[in-house]
Amino acid sequence: MAHTTQKNAPHLIVNNQTERELDITTVIRTVEDSEVLVDDTAAISANGDHGYTGLASNEPLDVTIHTETGLENTYRWEETDPENALSIGVSTDEIGFVVATPP
Repeated sequence: MAHTTQKNAPHLIVNNQTERELDITTVIRTVEDSEVLVDDTAAISANGDHGYTGLASNEPLDVTIHTETGLENTYRWEETDPENALSIGVSTDEIGFVVATPP
C-alpha cells in the first residue's frame, strides 16, 4: 500500500467526523514526479479513522481526499519530516487538513 517501509516516516490519518460510515478515497502523490504512493478507498465508520504509514519523508506530497458524497480537497503537504503527521478531518460539508509536529 505505501511506498516505503521506513520506521521514521511521516504518517497520515483520515478522520470520519460524520455520523455514518463513508467510503473515503485517499490518493497521495510525490510533487516532484507525481508518483502515486497511495491510492486507496476505505470504508471508515462513523467517527472512526484510517491511517497510512511508511510514506516518503522530507519531500512534498500532494494529498487528495474524495468522499462518496462528492466532497474533494487536495493539500500540498510540505512538512513531511519523519516525526510529523497529517490529520484529515472529513465532515458532512468540508475536508480539513492539519499538520501535527512534535513540540
